[in-house]
Amino acid sequence: MKYALLNVITETAEAVTEETTLLENLRQYFYDSSEVYENLNMGTGSLFSVRLIIFGLCIGLALAGFGVVFNKRVLGGFVRKLLKDECLSPDNAKTIDELGYSTNLFIRLAVRKSTSLRRVVKCREEQLFLEELEQKRTEYQNKRAEDRSLPRFKKTEYKIDITNDRFYIPEEMKYMADIKFEQKGTSWLGAVIFVVIMAIVFVAAMVALPYILDLINDAAGVFNSVPSNQI
Repeated sequence: MKYALLNVITETAEAVTEETTLLENLRQYFYDSSEVYENLNMGTGSLFSVRLIIFGLCIGLALAGFGVVFNKRVLGGFVRKLLKDECLSPDNAKTIDELGYSTNLFIRLAVRKSTSLRRVVKCREEQLFLEELEQKRTEYQNKRAEDRSLPRFKKTEYKIDITNDRFYIPEEMKYMADIKFEQKGTSWLGAVIFVVIMAIVFVAAMVALPYILDLINDAAGVFNSVPSNQI
């Protein structure tokens, strides 16, 4: 038992050492690099910024890939349910519970916050509220035209009641909604594969970056060595 415990402690210490070494190597590669490209006016700080930009682009593209799949699969499922149940007018609108999404936190949040979803999915009660608000605004503006001392009209926002409010897709938007949230050609596996591809692209870019900068730096040096009267 004592030897087994000793082995576990030793293996743990080795793992921590390897992880520390890896992090140190990454830190040295990204920030402590001694590479300098005089003709490009690039040193350690500039290289760190370039690498950070490439890293950010790869991360951004990977997240965008997941975002596309989320929109098509998760939000698209809600859209397709509305279309399937023919919720195409305020009279045929249904609640989240009637549509079978009462426990889906993503949909409950999306019908309030998602700009992409709200472009095609409308809340019946919110639309009625906006119509009444517009009528009140018009009446108030008429009064204000007669009495300039009145303050500006204050617009109030409608807070969606997830439990009781009803949702629908306007008839004229059903084809756009169907195309916009079509799930064909998207999958979670595809998103994961895309992340792996982005990781490979990032590693390849990091490996190739010094060679590319060397070529550009040498070309810039040759160009700068040519007298201006010979250009």
